[in-house]
Amino acid sequence: MRIALILTGGTICSRAGSDGARRSDAGTAVTALEEHYRRQNPYSSVTFTVMKPLDKLSEDLTPEDWLLLLQSIAKIQDDLPDGIIIAHGTDTLEQTAAMLSAALFGLPVPVILVSAIAPLDDPQTNGHANFSAAVRLICKHLEPGVWAVYENSGGDMLLHRGFELEACRHDSLDFFSSGMQPVSAVGQTAERILKKEARIDLRAVLSHIEKAPEVLRLESYTGLRYDRISLSGLSAVVHGTYHSETANSSLYSPYGMHALLSECREAKIPCYLAPCRMSGQTYGSAYDLVQAGAIPLEGMPLHTAYGLIWAACLYGCTGDDITVRVRQMYQSLQSQSFRCCI
Repeated sequence: MRIALILTGGTICSRAGSDGARRSDAGTAVTALEEHYRRQNPYSSVTFTVMKPLDKLSEDLTPEDWLLLLQSIAKIQDDLPDGIIIAHGTDTLEQTAAMLSAALFGLPVPVILVSAIAPLDDPQTNGHANFSAAVRLICKHLEPGVWAVYENSGGDMLLHRGFELEACRHDSLDFFSSGMQPVSAVGQTAERILKKEARIDLRAVLSHIEKAPEVLRLESYTGLRYDRISLSGLSAVVHGTYHSETANSSLYSPYGMHALLSECREAKIPCYLAPCRMSGQTYGSAYDLVQAGAIPLEGMPLHTAYGLIWAACLYGCTGDDITVRVRQMYQSLQSQSFRCCI
């Protein structure tokens, strides 16, 4: 088996300095990961091809860094390994997972994000366990797609579909997703997944990209003033909703989203509400905003919508084409199966 190991930084690639603060160090991480894996699996025939496009804590990542990550994957597309493991920090893990789920849709091998709650030389780390679980899943021919594997504090090793992964809470060491499954429960089938030709050509897409798309993501909160927002250079806006799928709908007020929608219409920039039902909104506030031009994205958490919209813009979609691609992509991703074919 051949596995590409792509290191981007984060806690799994970090170590504590003399001041006690953790800083990313991808160079030492790759040695630690492979040496530990070889000690635990001395007869494994897996070979790793290592790439280090980034060496940052994930809170410092930018859209340009996402481009560098995608360019690294594009370089190996003509000779794809059996799977790809991406070592990534925990702070923005769910955002990168959502983006990759859309940007790499059609790649015929599994891409698994791994992270850690502590550096690899810390006895409390789950980084080695997460990495080993990812290798095992690839060796068992995990279904193609973007995944995250993570051992929670209770000892449960869980597999998540990338687009469903939720952010780790401030008071937690654990990751969750709506469809998560224990790695031990992932189904197996006798049907062998043969590596097919990729349905995407990342190099061709990225060769036309001069800079990363700019998508504005807004959280709903009391006091958000839309007259403080500049739309210059944006490809799209995605706006979060409260738990009832609502946002401020006050008319003729800088605190009402109608002001933003008016600016977006004038600039011909699509503005999305996520999550928000396509029809039959429960409250008049959401109904009025949709009638005024806000585009509802049903069922999509805000960070997932952001990742899918960003990827759609990367692929050159504009205007209504963004909406069509994002909705179709979300529907397609939901058909991804938790199964290994051995």
